[in-house]
Amino acid sequence: MNASRVYLDTSILVKRYVKEEGSEIADTYFRQAYRGQTVVCLSEINIGEAAVVFDKYSRKMGIDAMDRLQTMLSELGTLERSSSVEIYPVSSQVIRKAVKTVIEHHVYVVDAIQLETCIEAGSALFCSGDKELNSTARKLGIETAL
Repeated sequence: MNASRVYLDTSILVKRYVKEEGSEIADTYFRQAYRGQTVVCLSEINIGEAAVVFDKYSRKMGIDAMDRLQTMLSELGTLERSSSVEIYPVSSQVIRKAVKTVIEHHVYVVDAIQLETCIEAGSALFCSGDKELNSTARKLGIETAL
């Protein structure tokens, strides 16, 4: 079976571990990954950004940020070992491309890194809860889930 490739930005990744509107989207892609139908692609920067979000939610909602982070890392590790998750390093080449994207499309540098990593990963689909980021992805020729 040739699995499809989907890039999840941090907003969707976090929804896997903090139940909120849109969590079903993340759950769907993770179920597909467990079945070998989808390869979930991420940037290393998603991990750091997710930690920031979990910390923010710990203060706002009382969740245990370290527990959520460890759960996420464990699940990603399991799926990475089965080749259903690919986590890409933030290379100097991606940074250079991202800087160009920042200037041309007026987006946050972390968002630009995620878009460029999506392209580098050869993902067929970019999935974000951010409408403006999805719009930028489409301008770059990337299909979006939302």
